[in-house]
Amino acid sequence: MAYGIIRIYEYEAKNGDIIADVARNVFGPIVAAEEGFHEFHWIDSGDGEGASMAIFDTKEAAEASTFLAGGVVHERLAEYLPKPPRIIEGKI
Repeated sequence: MAYGIIRIYEYEAKNGDIIADVARNVFGPIVAAEEGFHEFHWIDSGDGEGASMAIFDTKEAAEASTFLAGGVVHERLAEYLPKPPRIIEGKI
């Protein structure tokens, strides 16, 4: 069994490329180094909404990634993401 977590973010569409770059090139490698990691994807709607999806072995590993995501957002994206993400998580 695996466990997935999706974080849905809202932002100004003009900032989508900046956010996608940080998600893929900063957060992705950080979370990929975590124990139990399987995959990470970033989806950008092009209309000011994006989502990250990550799959892990366990719920605990997935929830730990939320802490890591919060750190990256705080350090690199706070000005672009004023609202916290909506989070969906569960067994896969």
